[in-house]
Amino acid sequence: MNSYIYLIDADWFRRLTVGFFALVFLAILFYIGKLLRERAIAKLEYSREFSEKGVYETDHVYLIETIRNRSILPVFFVNVEAYVYNALEIEGYIRDPKKPAPMQYFTSRFHLLPFMKIRRRHLIKCAKRGYYVLETADIYYGKKVRYLSAPAEIYVYPRVVPIDKVLKPTSHLFGDSATTRRMIYDPFSFSGIRNYMSGDPFNIINFKATARSGSLGLDGIRVNKRDYCSSRNLLVYLNFQLDVDFPVPTGEYERMMELGLSYASALIREASYNGYRAGFAANCVLVTGETSIRYPIESGDLHLEAILREMAKVRPRVGISFLSLLEEDIKNVLHDTEIYILTPFETKMVDDYIRNFELLGNSVTLIKLSEEEY
Repeated sequence: MNSYIYLIDADWFRRLTVGFFALVFLAILFYIGKLLRERAIAKLEYSREFSEKGVYETDHVYLIETIRNRSILPVFFVNVEAYVYNALEIEGYIRDPKKPAPMQYFTSRFHLLPFMKIRRRHLIKCAKRGYYVLETADIYYGKKVRYLSAPAEIYVYPRVVPIDKVLKPTSHLFGDSATTRRMIYDPFSFSGIRNYMSGDPFNIINFKATARSGSLGLDGIRVNKRDYCSSRNLLVYLNFQLDVDFPVPTGEYERMMELGLSYASALIREASYNGYRAGFAANCVLVTGETSIRYPIESGDLHLEAILREMAKVRPRVGISFLSLLEEDIKNVLHDTEIYILTPFETKMVDDYIRNFELLGNSVTLIKLSEEEY
C-alpha cells in the first residue's frame, strides 16, 4: 500500500517537473522571439509619397507606402499608424463621425518575409483645397513604439471652373473686331506635344501620341502644343478684405473666397495655356505666415505651378490692406495689362483705383464674388 502511494507521488512530481520546464522553455522562446521581433522591426525601412505633387480639388491621387524588411527574420502583423487629414478621403476607409478633429488615425497592416519589399497604393480623393503635409508614422509593438520619419506633401489647387463662367460676354477691342475670347492661340501652328492638363479642350488631344504613351488614365493623354498669335499681359487681383459696414457670416465669406481662388486660377491657367504672361496678387494669409501674395507678370508652366501652389497654401483670412496692393502697381505705372479684380464688394475707393488703372492704359474687369454662385 505504501509502495503504491509512493509511485503515485513520484509520477505526479515527474509531470509537475516536466510541465514546469516546458513553461520555462516556452517563456524563453517567447522572450527570444520578442527580442528578435524588436530587432527586425528596428531594421524596417518605411517611406511614403503622393503620386502627384499637385492636383485640383476633387481630383484623385495615390498615397504610395513602401516598406522593406532588411532582416533574415519574417515579421508579421506590423501595423503602421499615422494621422491623415480628413480632406484626403482614402478609398475604403470610414472616418469616425464622433471625432470632429481635422485628422484621424489610419492603419496599414503588413506581413513581411525576410528581405521582402512591399509597395502599397491607397486611392485618395482630394476633397478640399489646401496644402497637406504628412510627417511621421508609428509602429506599436508590445509596450514600445517606433517613430518613423515619413514626410509626404501634396498641394490641392482650387476647384476647376469653366473659363466661360469667368469670362462673361464683354466687348473688347482686338484689332478692328470685338471678341469675347481674349486668349487666342494660332490653330495652324504646331510647336510640339505636351502632357494633358486639367482644362485642356478635347480638340487639341493628339490621339496617336496618346496611344504611343503606353500609360492609362490622364497620365497617358498627350495634347498638341501650339504657338500663339500675340502676347498679352494679364493680372488678377483677389480681395479678401470685407466692407466693415456689411458683415458676412464666416461660412459665406469662405465660400466667396474659395470661389475667388477658383476664378483666379481659371484665368491664370487659361492665360498660361494660351501663351499669355500672367500675374497674381492677393491680400490673404498663408499657412506659412505670409500676409499677402504677389507674383509678377510672367509666363511658362513653372510660373503657373508656383502660383497654384501658393493658392493651395491660402487661408481664407485677410492679410494686408487690399488698397495697398493696388497702390503699389499704380506707383510702378502698370500699363498695357488686362486686369481682373475679384472682390466680395465694390467700394468707391476701389472704383477710384480702377479709373487710375484705365488712365494708365489698362483694361479693368471687376467681378463681385457676392453675386456669383459656386
